Amino acid sequence: MYQLNYHSISQPSLGISDLENILETANAVNLEKNITGCLIFHNNRFVQILEGEKKDVLFVYKKIQEDQRHHTVTLLWENQVDNRCFPEWNMAYHQPNKSNLVEFVNNLFLLTELSNSSTTSLLSFWSTVRKIVNDDKIKLYDSV
Repeated sequence: MYQLNYHSISQPSLGISDLENILETANAVNLEKNITGCLIFHNNRFVQILEGEKKDVLFVYKKIQEDQRHHTVTLLWENQVDNRCFPEWNMAYHQPNKSNLVEFVNNLFLLTELSNSSTTSLLSFWSTVRKIVNDDKIKLYDSV
């Protein structure tokens, strides 16, 4: 089993329909290639962990690198692992609105704290998510 995670920054013009298209394509490709993982999009940043057979994960990652809807794709970690960390995860999407944005950010931050980060790949993934959420929490509380 192979794991890879990366971070990238979305184009400023990225909209809801673009995110929906990303999810639709990812669901189809990941199912076909037997890839699982977790994708977080928040504050115009993507953080994703992919897991599966090495050739399949690298194929998907190459497609991700070529996608013009984001830039500064930075590989955070890649390595062989014993088991999948997200074996049952399908792509999910939640668009918080202004009334529950603080709650969403707090819940996402709590998830980063509670997740079992027993591998270097998971530590890298969740620490990057935590940084993105922390940056946003500071902005949210400064504006309150």
